[in-house]
Amino acid sequence: MVPEPCCTRDMLISREMVLDQDIGLNAALFGGDMMARMDKVAGIAASLLSRNRRFLTVKVSELLFHSPVRAGEIIEFHVAVVRQGRTSLTLQLEVQVYEPVTDRRRDVTSGEFVMVAVDEALRPEPILWKPDMVQAAAEARQRQA
Repeated sequence: MVPEPCCTRDMLISREMVLDQDIGLNAALFGGDMMARMDKVAGIAASLLSRNRRFLTVKVSELLFHSPVRAGEIIEFHVAVVRQGRTSLTLQLEVQVYEPVTDRRRDVTSGEFVMVAVDEALRPEPILWKPDMVQAAAEARQRQA
């Protein structure tokens, strides 16, 4: 049986400042740029959770843009595992603008990314969970019991 990661754990993976050169004609971050950033973060998160070296994105679901992002704003990328298969994991990504002066956050984008672990030949391979993720999953199951 493949151990399950803790599905309720929300991880802050990255913070970035949006620069003037990232802004499109509508004075906001271009949606394709946000999607590319989220895809990179999904790959980083999958690698942080496992011992696998490579992950490919196989599906992006329900990418929602809640609020525009402007130049100078800091965006945070939060990730949670929502499903796991033998070779794949589904990650929920939430992007928020963070205002350090007021310590407030504003939801800007969300989406689900399905990542598949692959070997050197880019064939699917089993996910090898890191021991701390296996332990966190066991503790979460005990709390729910």
